Amino acid sequence: MHHVVAQSASDGRIVVDDADRLRFLDELRRVIQEYSWECVAYCVMTTHIHLIISTPTPNLGEGMGTLLGRYAFAFNRRHGRTGHVFRNRFWSRRIDRPHYLTCSAFYAVLNPVAAGLCTHPGGFPWSSYLETVGAVPESGFLSPGLLLSTLDDDVAVAREKYRELIDEAVVRLRTRRAEEAWWRTVERAAAETLATG
Repeated sequence: MHHVVAQSASDGRIVVDDADRLRFLDELRRVIQEYSWECVAYCVMTTHIHLIISTPTPNLGEGMGTLLGRYAFAFNRRHGRTGHVFRNRFWSRRIDRPHYLTCSAFYAVLNPVAAGLCTHPGGFPWSSYLETVGAVPESGFLSPGLLLSTLDDDVAVAREKYRELIDEAVVRLRTRRAEEAWWRTVERAAAETLATG
């Protein structure tokens, strides 16, 4: 299990519009199928992406190379540009505890709130939040069961707990926004919510 972040080259954009976001998710779907991954959570931001990925075999590097390469090729062709879309190599951290899995998934979906793109993850359609809570039809590539099982054995109960914990984290995020850097705020809000929730 891995928390993966891929950032834009030179602080540029990796998506310009919703068509780019749909293309990225389509490429992600293909790679998940080809490499037998499970995607637990994701968030497609303007300058970076977050993925929480389970890889049954040690193929994270190969799969990410395929994903980022295919998407960069399509992005450059669509926008008539050349050069790197993503910064050198993606960042990844191994997830070895249920608490870190939940915290990483929270971190991913809280990103747009911290960046001021929405007031709640439910208002940002480019993350796994809406599908995880059952508010939209299944995409066919997200596997939220691994995340939800850390909250409760019953899926309906786990979804409600997830919704409540995210709501709590959003409140913590709002009260802390002015105090510290946004990424630290998201990390702390997620960790504190899980510790008290």
